[in-house]
Amino acid sequence: MPRFLSVSLNPTYQRTISVQRLEKGEVNRARETRFDIAGKGVNTTRVLSQLGASVRHLTHLGPERELLLDLCGREELELVWVPSDSHIRTCITILDDESGSTTEIIEPTEPVDVTTVRKIRELFKRELKTADWVILSGTKAPGYPSDLFAEFCHMTHKADVPTVVDFRGDELIASLKANLLLVKINLVEFVTTFLPGLAVSERDDSEAIREARDKLCQLSFDGSEYVITRGAREVLFARNGRVESLVPPRINPVNSIGSGDAFCAGVSFKLANGSSLEEAVREGARCGAVNAMLLKPGTLE
Repeated sequence: MPRFLSVSLNPTYQRTISVQRLEKGEVNRARETRFDIAGKGVNTTRVLSQLGASVRHLTHLGPERELLLDLCGREELELVWVPSDSHIRTCITILDDESGSTTEIIEPTEPVDVTTVRKIRELFKRELKTADWVILSGTKAPGYPSDLFAEFCHMTHKADVPTVVDFRGDELIASLKANLLLVKINLVEFVTTFLPGLAVSERDDSEAIREARDKLCQLSFDGSEYVITRGAREVLFARNGRVESLVPPRINPVNSIGSGDAFCAGVSFKLANGSSLEEAVREGARCGAVNAMLLKPGTLE
């Protein structure tokens, strides 16, 4: 069984609140609430584990780590970590049942210090020796070098370890030189990274999709595979200059938070077990859809 190392450097607690109707400026009473460990790295790790993969999650943990470690233990998630003085952030999801809307409030993250950065580098080097696949995802806490993930990608390339990335911006562009196996990204992130200045939003990407297809075709000649998610709309995937698409399952969503991470886990799991890119994308779409039908973020259960 392939051994995954899932790396994300912004640990997160997630509070999910469901209300019948969100009234701005008024007192709102919750219908249902839950509190979970989340964030892109934990979500991806959790879904990989639920699919039956062998996976370890690498991160730093702040002073509130005992609660996070306890919650990970209950879910049998395996963490490798270094201590940090950076407090673990709590993000809040508000689900409006009447309108079906999701409001996400992202708490800012405190910076890590140079000691944490040094220890993370050392831990990654050690864990890379026993990893068969690496997944790098999410934004990093302040204090980490802006090119740290690009540095890690070049290390995995040198070690000949297939690497999946789910981050954006200049660091993604710098990482492409490391012959990544797969770039998983949503359309808004893709456009802001590779087509800056082009108008696009989560709600309406109709103007951007044609130029995005052309750019995706061009990029996929570099040897890496690409997958672009678009919420409930068709998924684009490409390799060797050929762009294809797949329509995700139609569902009645409950909470879409973590669906992109579940998608990333499903794609990676299938690719690591010998599936074609199309088969992997189909499984990723299934995992994303299952997650969106559940209140808990980043899960299949």
